Amino acid sequence: MPVYLRQRNLAKGRKRYYLDIWHNGKRSYEFLFVVEPEDSKKEKKELAKTIQRQREEELQAKGTSYIPKHKKNTTLFDFIDNYHSNYDKKDVRMIESVNRKLKQFILDKNFLIKDLTENHFIKFIDFLNSDEKLKGETPHSYYKRFKKMMLQANRDGYINDEVYKNVRFKKRGDYSDTKLTKQVLTEEEIKTLFNTECGNEELKRAFLFSCYSGLGYAEIKILNWSHIVNDRLIINREKTSTEINLSLSPKALELLGERKAKNEAVFNLKKNGKFISETSNNKTLNNWLNRAEIDKHITFYCARHTFATRLLIKGANLKTVSEALAHKTTTNTIKYLNYVNTLKDEATSKL
Repeated sequence: MPVYLRQRNLAKGRKRYYLDIWHNGKRSYEFLFVVEPEDSKKEKKELAKTIQRQREEELQAKGTSYIPKHKKNTTLFDFIDNYHSNYDKKDVRMIESVNRKLKQFILDKNFLIKDLTENHFIKFIDFLNSDEKLKGETPHSYYKRFKKMMLQANRDGYINDEVYKNVRFKKRGDYSDTKLTKQVLTEEEIKTLFNTECGNEELKRAFLFSCYSGLGYAEIKILNWSHIVNDRLIINREKTSTEINLSLSPKALELLGERKAKNEAVFNLKKNGKFISETSNNKTLNNWLNRAEIDKHITFYCARHTFATRLLIKGANLKTVSEALAHKTTTNTIKYLNYVNTLKDEATSKL
């Protein structure tokens, strides 16, 4: 399957490089770039030859599981950004939104597209389904666009279809809204995190405090010392305006640190006067978990889930947990009970 490098002379001393490709009995042409008179002709010719060799390798690899060497170093973010910049369909804004969600999920900007596994696809579905900001069919719509990008990645030779062909999207309703899709931490893992250095000690304290209080990042950001009264936490949940009124354990009080003026923040989570984004915080959290050798995809919101399951494991009833989480009804709390019951079933089955 020959790929010939051609050049065409243009006006004013300019040249155009292009590829003359014969593949499966068909001829096609691919435009590369124009060389201006002031450009280094030697460098441009070497670049054109490199692209020619790469294109030939791509065609030879087509239909096999082999990934050409030059594509093995392509990051996932580079691929999806390039896909978005060249996308001209009506749903381009949806593609942009999916890319943002994917970057919140992966976090590592240097993650190579070749390292995608089936587990990444499965966990991304869980990630979309558990995002409370995505309503109705939006999680499914986002996944379809993600899959569309990955199909193109397969056609371009960056990944093979084994990583996604057996993955099926389960709609949020398929989980009956009673299954906990976010990961939670065990007591042993929480102890490990206490003893592991984090890149941001304020974030470490805030996250661990959330594991003892159930506060989300929205409440943690605005938490000041006026919300701590006689060893109790009294604050309204941002999402529902429902009051949270909890007696804090000695460990939770320890995490608060030294008391300051009523209007001062308990946790300093600002940088250059602005709150650090959840995406940046989640990246720090996952680096922290990696140092602790805990193989879980944890976001700040997982601390709230951890708090709820800890209460149930320690014997609290459903209504108590619901009130501690500031849920308006116990409907949203049932998923935690189902999760704990599953853990009990797994434990007793091993006796």
